[in-house]
Amino acid sequence: MKNKKVTITLSFIGLITASLTILSGINKGVSKLATSKGLLNIKNKELYHWRFGDISYSVTGEGKPVLLVHNLKEDSSSIEWSELIPKLSKTNTVYTMDLLGCGLSERPDITYTSYMYIQLINDFIRNIIKKKTSVITTGKSASFVLGACSINENEFDELILINPESIRNLHKAPSKRTKTAKLILKTPVIGTFIYHLQTARNIIEENFEENYFYDRENIPEALIDYYYESAHLAEGNAKNLFISLVGRYTNANIIRTLKNINRNIHILAGRELSGIKEIVKEYQYYNPAIEAEYIDYTKELPQLESPEEVLKFINLYLYND
Repeated sequence: MKNKKVTITLSFIGLITASLTILSGINKGVSKLATSKGLLNIKNKELYHWRFGDISYSVTGEGKPVLLVHNLKEDSSSIEWSELIPKLSKTNTVYTMDLLGCGLSERPDITYTSYMYIQLINDFIRNIIKKKTSVITTGKSASFVLGACSINENEFDELILINPESIRNLHKAPSKRTKTAKLILKTPVIGTFIYHLQTARNIIEENFEENYFYDRENIPEALIDYYYESAHLAEGNAKNLFISLVGRYTNANIIRTLKNINRNIHILAGRELSGIKEIVKEYQYYNPAIEAEYIDYTKELPQLESPEEVLKFINLYLYND
């Protein structure tokens, strides 16, 4: 009887070991396949050696400085601005960067927080741009830009927020459920496998079709590949930002910031994005001076789907004096 129990236990351990070995092999295969094209490995990128990790950035054009800050998602990168940079750099010095944990920037095994990104934006402007700067940003990253401006307001000029995240969502704090999810995702094999399921190419394609773009026929296949690659760079470290996003550590209450900030704030909203009108009203409720314009027939990424229309408003805001 005792031998039977030992045999069952050893068989169970063997099964678990074999399963983990298989999953580990799948994880390595997914990372290798997703990054095999090397799409984001652009030679003219520069590195800012920041205290928490190297930041990949680029500089193009001449004129008033403008910093472009992409949305904070596990598959995001400065490729989000690819349609806007050539046009905007004709009149401005355009700075783009991959936020820590995204694109070609470093992905350290740390907890990513809203205040960390606020520090990054302020340090980048102070150490790299070294001039008063207008900032254009999207989604969750709008909260970091607003936070950075509230700390060093004199270093900021115009602020343009493209589809900023709901203030209600930003107010959600870590909970027991999100902390448990973080612990599971931190596990080297199972957590990485779950991450790969959540960032599979078909999932990213669905996001483009349902959330990012209004016109499905207008989505370039290459763009999906860029986002897919960005979600899987740095192998096991690719999931580090995702863990903090799931854990809600990148959230922050921005109500006081919105009320007190003394800079021109403009919102560009994709008219077809679900709930965007309510979100705009949220921001204008706490700061009635905020101007808002809607980009027709676009959703979350109007700068990629309708860059000319977005540029029209950007030029209006940047050169309104």
